[in-house]
Amino acid sequence: MQVYWASVEFDIVHPEEYENCVGGFAYLFLKAADDRDAREKIKAAVEDEFRLIQIEFVGPYDGAWESMEEQRLYDGLANRAENSEGVVWDEIDAYEFKDE
Repeated sequence: MQVYWASVEFDIVHPEEYENCVGGFAYLFLKAADDRDAREKIKAAVEDEFRLIQIEFVGPYDGAWESMEEQRLYDGLANRAENSEGVVWDEIDAYEFKDE
């Protein structure tokens, strides 16, 4: 098993619980056997509270970031995922309106 990361977009099922935001994006970090295993775990984690719109990408975490601040943040999330059986979420970037 290795650490994977993904970017997902989702609808917020109960906007009142998220300051009336209707959707969002987030990076997710998790341990998985392969890409397929990662996608299944991501879908299960997102569908727990949201409605998945798309998985923008999923792949092994490579840890290449432009700034030291991002490096520390995302390496830390990847380390948490390495030591966990669950999916580790980055901060949600929520939006109030959908572009139609």
